[in-house]
Amino acid sequence: MTKDIDTNPINLSSADFTAGRDIIDTKPDMKLEPAIFALRRGSPVLIKDIKGNAALVQAAEYADYTYVQLDAVPTSGTVLCLTSQHMQALGRKVLQDRPAYSLPVQSLSPAQIISLILGDETAIDETISILPERAGTLPALANHLLKLSKLLPAALVTRVLVDDESELLRIADTYHMPVVSERDLHRYEAKRQELKMGVNVRLPLAAAPDARMIMFRASGQREEHFAIIIGEGLKTSAPLVRVHSQCLTGDVLGSLKCDCGPQLQTALHNMQEAGAGILIYLAQEGRDIGLLNKMRSYALQDSGLDTVEANHRLGFETDHRVFAPAAQMLKALGQTQIRLMTNNPDKVTQLQQHEIDIIERVPLILPTNPHNHSYMQTKKDRTGHMLD
Repeated sequence: MTKDIDTNPINLSSADFTAGRDIIDTKPDMKLEPAIFALRRGSPVLIKDIKGNAALVQAAEYADYTYVQLDAVPTSGTVLCLTSQHMQALGRKVLQDRPAYSLPVQSLSPAQIISLILGDETAIDETISILPERAGTLPALANHLLKLSKLLPAALVTRVLVDDESELLRIADTYHMPVVSERDLHRYEAKRQELKMGVNVRLPLAAAPDARMIMFRASGQREEHFAIIIGEGLKTSAPLVRVHSQCLTGDVLGSLKCDCGPQLQTALHNMQEAGAGILIYLAQEGRDIGLLNKMRSYALQDSGLDTVEANHRLGFETDHRVFAPAAQMLKALGQTQIRLMTNNPDKVTQLQQHEIDIIERVPLILPTNPHNHSYMQTKKDRTGHMLD
C-alpha cells in the first residue's frame, strides 16, 4: 500500500509551494518576539501574571548591564529567581511543586550573580534566605520566558506595585518596554507546535543523491524545521524514519564529544540502502537550550560534571525537547505508521502520544570514541537510552 503526500495542504498553487509562500504567516506573534529580542540584548520587559500582578524582568546573565530605573514608580526590591534544577544542583533542598526560587540580591555584585548562574556554587552564601515560588507566579513566569528566549533561566525580577492596567501600559510605553502576559506565554508555546509547510526542492546529498527537502516553519516564529525525503519515503507504508535534533557541533563540525554527526550520516545511508526513508530535522540545538548554553554546559562538563548535571547546574531541565513538531510534520507528509531509528525511549513515547504508530524501533548504535564514551554512558545511565 502506498501513500501520496498532499503537497498543497492549504490550497496554494504548485508555484506558490515551490516559492515557499505558504510558510509566510500574515499574523506573526507581536508580543513575545519583541520581548525575546529585548531580553537577548539585555533590556528589561514587563511581565504580568494571571492575577494582574506585574514585574520588571531582566536576564540575570546581563546583570552587569545598567538596569533601568523607574522614576516615581512604586516597586519592591529586586530578587534573583532561579529554577528548582538550579537550586538542587547547588545543594539546596527543593519542593516538588515549586519550580522557582527567589533570593535577595542586594548583597551580591553583578559578577557574583553571573558566576552563580553559570554554576559556581561558591558564589552564594549558604545562609542566605531563599523563597520557594509556585507555578504561575512572576518569578516562575520570568524564568520560563528566559527559557523560550534561549537564555539562562535566571531572572532579575522587580515587582511593580501598580494595579491599574492602563497605568502599567503607560509605564511600559514611557520606558519602551514590551509587555508580556501569562496568556501570551501559553499562546506562544502553542504556536510553536503549529507548523506551516513550504518549499519542496530537490537536494542531492552525498549519502542520498535523489533526496528532496521539504521546509516547515513554526507559525509566526523564526524556528525552521525540515524533512529530507529519500527515495520512495512518501510512498512506502511504514517508512524508515529518523527524528534528529539539530547539533551544529556534531552534524557540521564533526565534533567527537557526541554521537550526533555519525548518527545523522548513518541514518541517511541506511535510508538510501532501504530505498526509502524520511529524516525529520528539528531546530532544537543542545536539547533545545541553544548553542551558547550548550557550550556553557560543555565547560562545566570539562570540570567533571556529566551532561545532566551540567544542564541542571545552569538551571535547565535534563532535556527541553518536545517532539510534537516531528509528529505534525509526519502527519503533514501522510505518514502515521513508521519504523523509527532511535535509542531514545522518550522520543518513542512522545511520538506515540501524538498518534504516530511506531511499528518497529530500529536501534542506531555506533562505536564510541575516547571523547564521547562518558557522554554515551550518561545517556544510558541517566536518560535511559537503549544502548545495549
